[in-house]
Amino acid sequence: MKRVAVYPFNKITQGLIRFRDLLDFQIVSVIDFVFHSGDDAGAIIEGQGANIPIYSSIAKGLDQVDTLILSDPGTYFGGNQGVMEEHDLVTLWRDLVLAASARQIQVVSVHEIYDEATLNWINTNRVQINVNYSFSHSLLTEIDHKYDTSGTRIENYLKQFKNEEKMFAATKSIKRIGVFATRGCIGKFTTQMNLYREFKKSGIEIGALITEPTGFLFNQPEGDIFKFLAHRPLEKYPYYIDAVVHESEQNGLDWIIMAGQSSILPTSNIVFNSVRFAMLKAFHPNYNLLIVGYDDDDQIEEAIQMLTIYSIRPMALLLPDKIEISYGQYKIFSREIREKRKEKLREKFDVQVEFIENMAKIKEMLLEYDLASDQGEYVGF
Repeated sequence: MKRVAVYPFNKITQGLIRFRDLLDFQIVSVIDFVFHSGDDAGAIIEGQGANIPIYSSIAKGLDQVDTLILSDPGTYFGGNQGVMEEHDLVTLWRDLVLAASARQIQVVSVHEIYDEATLNWINTNRVQINVNYSFSHSLLTEIDHKYDTSGTRIENYLKQFKNEEKMFAATKSIKRIGVFATRGCIGKFTTQMNLYREFKKSGIEIGALITEPTGFLFNQPEGDIFKFLAHRPLEKYPYYIDAVVHESEQNGLDWIIMAGQSSILPTSNIVFNSVRFAMLKAFHPNYNLLIVGYDDDDQIEEAIQMLTIYSIRPMALLLPDKIEISYGQYKIFSREIREKRKEKLREKFDVQVEFIENMAKIKEMLLEYDLASDQGEYVGF
């Protein structure tokens, strides 16, 4: 994997382009049949060209590449049903995969593919799509041995409670940063990777537990719960998080950053709620950052309470410059609006508030607080 085309121009692709300096391959083109054909992807994301053209032409997009990365599983995903149906993107996705296969271009999907019709089409057409992940086989085997679930339901519950008590009580010296949000698609991954980049610039040994399905592309531990479920049952997910943290510590890392998936707030899915809180306790952050919006004061209050109960009060609230309002569509906020919102948040919640792009300052705050903590000084947020 050296010269790569990515399809489509969604938030996952944008994350790869934004942090392409952390990848060990070159993104040479983006293929998208709906948005921004003819534009430079870097100009849209960063305001300056990156020599990464966006093509609606399959032939142009696949020219001179050895790998096609699919950040879309070929069916409805992430609120894109309307766009998929309007532009017949299921058919175009299949045309793209067939074209890449005909050119002997490696096809890699960042998502597990579950859709039965898509799987049947893949088998019928004998195309190869590699679903990659960076779950450590040794860690998966370890949690299988330590957290066996072969007993009765009652026995498994009792074993789970005992194992969680041991897990949550274990001492960790690696410093842990949690990135959470009041809603989805608001900048958790961007915050995580910007902060990861800032720490690395300073020569600090740090890892990123990536809950986006792209961990393997950054050579970092995978944390995407949907990929995990393709390999292990849901109840083992918190133990995997704990095992990743311990392995990172054993590998000599001083810090690790994890961004939660979706919102930190409860949903109608009771099972996922319990796993979310167990995951939070398993990661056991030393410091939390909470990304917030522009009309979500009630949700902010609830999120602060949740983090305080299950973890630790946020060190800072982070304010994004744009929020996704529908698939591929964003609302951008002016500097004036952002400054007013920042001041209001600071006054109302009595907590540090920073813009999401100011990760150099957040890094310095973290190092300052951590030094004070190591010296036995009280650090309160």
